[in-house]
Amino acid sequence: MVKRLKELPYIQTSVFVDDRHPFGGNQLATFWDIPANSQISTDTMQGIALEMNFSETTFFEKPTLKDCSFKVRIFTPAQEIPFAGHPTLGSTFVLKYTGLVDSTAPQTNLELGIGKISVEYVSSDTIRMIQPAPQFLTEIQNRDAIAATIGLPASALSTDYPMQYVATGTPFLIVPLSSLEAVQKAQPDGPLILKTLEDESTAKIVILSTDTVHSDSDVHVRMFAPDVGVLEDPATGSAAGPIGAYVDHHDLLRRPSRGTPIIIEQGYEIRRPSQLIAEVVGENVPTSVLVSGKVKLIAKGTFFVEV
Repeated sequence: MVKRLKELPYIQTSVFVDDRHPFGGNQLATFWDIPANSQISTDTMQGIALEMNFSETTFFEKPTLKDCSFKVRIFTPAQEIPFAGHPTLGSTFVLKYTGLVDSTAPQTNLELGIGKISVEYVSSDTIRMIQPAPQFLTEIQNRDAIAATIGLPASALSTDYPMQYVATGTPFLIVPLSSLEAVQKAQPDGPLILKTLEDESTAKIVILSTDTVHSDSDVHVRMFAPDVGVLEDPATGSAAGPIGAYVDHHDLLRRPSRGTPIIIEQGYEIRRPSQLIAEVVGENVPTSVLVSGKVKLIAKGTFFVEV
């Protein structure tokens, strides 16, 4: 019996690109044809995400929440997740590129696994999302254990600031290091990260330094997420909010006034240089975090699945 092949159109983008680097940012495949997507199963979507093998792959569906234009489902190669930053921005770009959203629309609301997220079109290639108010959660005390998960001695960890879970939708363990060199030398051990943090809210770790590659950057970052099948991510929009909130809250940059944009560089160690911008909103108590970045159109294609 000859099986039929179903055609699924998709668009590939790179998100949080830095114009100084022609090949960078975080890669994303977006399957934008809603009628076609409605004819495939969740298992098929998961298989496609594994086949694409980017940090995330997204699929558009009809929304179920009021005031949302589209539902966006996000898959890593290992599992479906409720929220991630670069898929949100990249999918928003694809909505306008394909005409699913009017070319003059200044913003749209997306239905994600965590609920409604508002996203703004800053320019033709720059997208900004509004993340919820930051939550400052558990502080981790065991420096030796955390250092071991990233292949460094405890002395490489900063003693000036805490290791703390911060969330603006998704929690991340923020671990400040003593230098750029320490961040660059880190070697994440996925199984050890999972074992060490198995009783915590998440096994996602962000390491950072205020020493940077580019003088116009504020922090240099790496993010490890073995719990969702991504050992290291090139550019993590869902972490940019927590990073910005952490940097602002603990005054890592020692600025006279807070709330100014924080420029994050990420992805250098895996040859995908990226730039993310986080801005904490709220004078005394943060009410939200704006996360923005540039999106670059890379390719269009057709994926074939057997039906």
